[in-house]
Amino acid sequence: MKTWKQFMAGMLTVALIAAMAGTALAAGGKLQAGTVGVVVLDQMKVEPGGTYTIGEEQIPGVVDYEAANGKTYHYLPVEMFTDYLNVWNKWSEKRNSVVLGATMEGLELEFSTPTMEDKLNERPHAAELGLHVGPFTEVSPSLVDTTKKPTQVIDDKTRAQSITGYGNSGTFLPENGKYILLTISNNGTAQVRCQAGLPMTLGVWDRFPSVALEPGKTLTRAFQIAEGTTAEDAEFVYTADPTLSTTFAPEGADVTVSLMQYR
Repeated sequence: MKTWKQFMAGMLTVALIAAMAGTALAAGGKLQAGTVGVVVLDQMKVEPGGTYTIGEEQIPGVVDYEAANGKTYHYLPVEMFTDYLNVWNKWSEKRNSVVLGATMEGLELEFSTPTMEDKLNERPHAAELGLHVGPFTEVSPSLVDTTKKPTQVIDDKTRAQSITGYGNSGTFLPENGKYILLTISNNGTAQVRCQAGLPMTLGVWDRFPSVALEPGKTLTRAFQIAEGTTAEDAEFVYTADPTLSTTFAPEGADVTVSLMQYR
């Protein structure tokens, strides 16, 4: 099966050959590699004329296409969208296509925001230890040594009462500690659900399974941060929402939440 690295290397090799040979494209356009840089959110990621690293490969950061009318278009490796904008990508052998963002059934793209009916039909269930979402892996809370002080505190027993629920986020770099610990207490009379994962991109939230929390109960979930995680990929988001019902209006959420990082 063709890998993404093989696909990108092949595509860029073709581009380089075309550029060096001065090959004319449709309507007399031409390709040129590695002459400009890349700036993302006001940060220089690739210097002008510099290279971009995929695995052990050093490839041009930008390929320029000069159209017959003189207008120049810039092409970036799709991998950059994952590295710099947190938009996940993969290669679809079946479609012979690059796939950006979360997918449905492995191939069908899902770009729509969940409807009210979708939310009603979604039932919270148990956490799945060992499941990966981006650079985070859900693990047993027993792995986290809470006898020591946290290295970062986003929420510290924050009390929130809302019809729509409560949520927050933080950036968790591995050099500050291996674990994220999320604790939610349900102070209300209605069930709430705990959801956590990556920030929403392209209208889709790539997240861990939602977990139900009954009134009067406390839920603790832990997540391990992968080594080498960069600031572009390190944002972790959670919500505590009232579980919707088809038989009565939601009573809202009354929760106390802590979100901390530990070594």
